[in-house]
Amino acid sequence: MGSVYAALDDADRRAAVKCVHRVYAADSEFRERFAREVALVRRVRAACVPRFLDAAPRADLPWLATEYVAGPTLHEHVRTHGPLTGGVLVALAVGLAEALTAIHAAGVMHRDLKPGNVILSPDGPRVLDFGIARAAEETALTRTGGLVGTPGWIAPEQYRGVPASERSDMFAWGGLVAFAGTGRHPHGSGASDTMAARILSEPPDLEGVPDGLRGVVERALDKEPERRPDAVTAMREVSALLSPDESVTAVAGGGDVDVTRVLRQAWTGIRIEDAPLEEWRRCAPPRRSWWARRRVPLAVGAVGTALAVLVGTGAGMLAREGAPSGGVGDSGGRAPVQEAGTGQESVSASDVPEEYRDLYENGRVVVEPVSDLELVSSLVPASGSGEGRLEQLRITFEGAEYVGLDSPVLEFAVRVEYLPDFGEVRLHANDFARVGWYDDGQEYPAVDRPGSAGVVAQLGPADRTTETTVTFFGYPRAGIVYYLPERAMVDGELDPGHPGGVCYEMAQDEQNRQTPFRIDVTPYDVATAAGVPQDGCTASGPPATSP
Repeated sequence: MGSVYAALDDADRRAAVKCVHRVYAADSEFRERFAREVALVRRVRAACVPRFLDAAPRADLPWLATEYVAGPTLHEHVRTHGPLTGGVLVALAVGLAEALTAIHAAGVMHRDLKPGNVILSPDGPRVLDFGIARAAEETALTRTGGLVGTPGWIAPEQYRGVPASERSDMFAWGGLVAFAGTGRHPHGSGASDTMAARILSEPPDLEGVPDGLRGVVERALDKEPERRPDAVTAMREVSALLSPDESVTAVAGGGDVDVTRVLRQAWTGIRIEDAPLEEWRRCAPPRRSWWARRRVPLAVGAVGTALAVLVGTGAGMLAREGAPSGGVGDSGGRAPVQEAGTGQESVSASDVPEEYRDLYENGRVVVEPVSDLELVSSLVPASGSGEGRLEQLRITFEGAEYVGLDSPVLEFAVRVEYLPDFGEVRLHANDFARVGWYDDGQEYPAVDRPGSAGVVAQLGPADRTTETTVTFFGYPRAGIVYYLPERAMVDGELDPGHPGGVCYEMAQDEQNRQTPFRIDVTPYDVATAAGVPQDGCTASGPPATSP
């Protein structure tokens, strides 16, 4: 399908970038299918799937980027070290089933699951390369009867001309688990036609597969797809093979499997020595800061900064006109909170599937961390039930800068990505908020909205990402910056348990007080906060001095 390159983004985070071969890029049908598949792949979330980063399906050479995962492929590991055994083999089977569960739930099929597409990382197995094989199927390149997939890992019904399904992926899952536990393919080796004949007519060789796993693997390799287990069933059955203590903690009462816990308990002995970041940087072009890439200076020196402060303050005053009395921040002489932007209420629902329309009209917003400085905003039913949840925005805080002279001005660089493949949303500056505090830890004010208002971007399937800055005026040198649209508030106020933020602290070289402040941005731990926001910023600690 293409070539994969190691890459660094502008924050020096490692990525894997797959560039599609030009023979596919020249096919207009492939491009359309690739774009639709990318829209689905964006929605996949799983412990054993590399995180999606970005894609450009309409570029001259279409590409897809995910997080980089260090480690050998399953094929390389088995060839070098032999089969997996014990809890590690069970954890592999659980992890692969969890990845397929998430992939299938997003409406995607893998279609090319094989040992070369599974990486054994220090944290568990990772399934690669899902979601683009369908883009090649039924285009002019394969319409003459070719199959998408790798000989030996294609399900028998596909050889019979039946379209691939989720159960076709489960056939490959059974073969992978058997390969991992025995070191050989369950249908032997040979030319493509030989492998096809065996898969169609001969039973698999499962000699050496541990007894506990053998039953579910044998069913997954059944010639008839309807007799194979689905990914959820396989994951639950295999999890039950853990030791009694492990299985009790890994499998909840309703049968849900905590795959992260399974991997933490059973995934042992996989050691990886990856090249240090300096080796990556040596091969990469010089990195430019977010501001160097994106900002257009207003002017040079103090006059330009003063102009920025004045313009922003004026916009903030205008935004506060007509702000409701009472509510968040309006007590004891504290600065009144600015009227929150409508944010995710400003959506176009004309093309929203029926199953999500009530979410758009009546749902509420929940914001949750997915990595250190990355949040995901979802629409959930007003009742609070998890059923029908729709992940809508991914918000990444990419850094912060202190740009004030006489008056402190904090600018946070933020990247926002739209996740669904339907609808639209308007992102407002006032969808962000700050809770700051002075040196004694006292909060000031309760909630502070940005110093400027208005629509930052309108996002949708045709224009998924924006990079912008969120500006705050005022003196608190430490605090939390939240993604806090109006629909994420509780009765018009910030919920003390709201997890959708990051911590910041202004710091300066104590040996040279003339140097500009730097801003340290760190994760916010709502569990540690326990309702007291500043307690969730243990990574940076309390500020030492006021600016």
